[in-house]
Amino acid sequence: MPHEGLNSTIFFWLILITFVVAMLARGLKIPYTLTLVVTGLGIGMTRLLPQVHLQPSLLLTVFLPPLLFETAINLPLDALRRDWKPIAVYALAGTILSTFIVAGVTARLLGIPLPAAALFGSIISITDPIAVVSVFKSLRAGKRLTMLIEAESLFNDGVGAALFTVFLALAAGTRVSAPMAFFQFFTLVGGGVLLGIAIGALASRIHFELDDHLIEITLTTVVAFGAYLSAESLHVSGVMAVVSAGIVLRNYGMETGMSEKTRFAISAFWEYAAFLVNSFVFLLIGIEVVFVRWQDKFFAVLCAIIAVFLGRLVVYPLSWLMNRFDADIPLSWQHILHWGGLRGALSMALVLSLSPDFPQRPTLIAMTFGAVVFSLLAQGVSIGALLKRLGLAESDETSA
Repeated sequence: MPHEGLNSTIFFWLILITFVVAMLARGLKIPYTLTLVVTGLGIGMTRLLPQVHLQPSLLLTVFLPPLLFETAINLPLDALRRDWKPIAVYALAGTILSTFIVAGVTARLLGIPLPAAALFGSIISITDPIAVVSVFKSLRAGKRLTMLIEAESLFNDGVGAALFTVFLALAAGTRVSAPMAFFQFFTLVGGGVLLGIAIGALASRIHFELDDHLIEITLTTVVAFGAYLSAESLHVSGVMAVVSAGIVLRNYGMETGMSEKTRFAISAFWEYAAFLVNSFVFLLIGIEVVFVRWQDKFFAVLCAIIAVFLGRLVVYPLSWLMNRFDADIPLSWQHILHWGGLRGALSMALVLSLSPDFPQRPTLIAMTFGAVVFSLLAQGVSIGALLKRLGLAESDETSA
């Protein structure tokens, strides 16, 4: 976003571009989110909005909470109960294993220090399903497969962000023993979950006393941002706090403490908020890529793409393991889970948040941006064709 802040002129242009791109994508029947990235690339290359940049602080504190909260309040508890084992294994074990695989490959191929490679692994192992899910919905892919990808990514964000905090301390030279690193990681994740549950339960109880959809929409907004900011101030995971608060509110407050009119109004409000924020984020991804110094970084980017591909392969052994416990994850779904593990804005925000004097910062930025753009354009464009080839699509439409 603009260095001087999100002023009214920039805000207007971003909304106008969002509207035009959405109309074009619908008319041309092409994925909307990917069209935004390409549009952002064009804006960045032509310097049409030279003052617009992706500021990590704005993305993490203003854009991220609505994205997480909107997904969380659309996750029914019954579906989570059914698939909590594979979701937990993919999000926890999958993210940790992927982080170490990426770290090992990049350290070996590029010769960068292992702590910095592990830091990159934690950054790039965070998945963003928005582009994939939009294609899933247009092709009417199965609800359970869609939920698995959304839920895994939702919890994966918190795990990846916690790993980033731990490895950032190690990369900065802080002496941390293995037991202390594990303790810090689980404190970040567990503390965020407990705080989010408490905030969600309190908000749900307040909803019982209200019957005004405008006031209740405002309360959900307070929950989304309040959970994130309070968690960050307490040095626990803001991502996990928002996710936990949203899930509790969805399955307790919205189910038992809200009228049908209020539930509809809240769902519509957060659907639009997520649409607008996602649009801004994908545009900014395209714009920001142009400002990266790519000189002498192409081999590093190629290594990063290979490492991410290899790291995501953990989906297969973990699925095999879960199927031993009746998880029922077909091989065709495993292909989608692997290829559909796109990377997105949170990875870019984390790498941009590194201190300017961090030794490997320019290389890590180029590797992260390169892997993100490759996943959005290559994997995002081809995921629809893969769904059809595997017989998982119920429609021939390709629009987002």
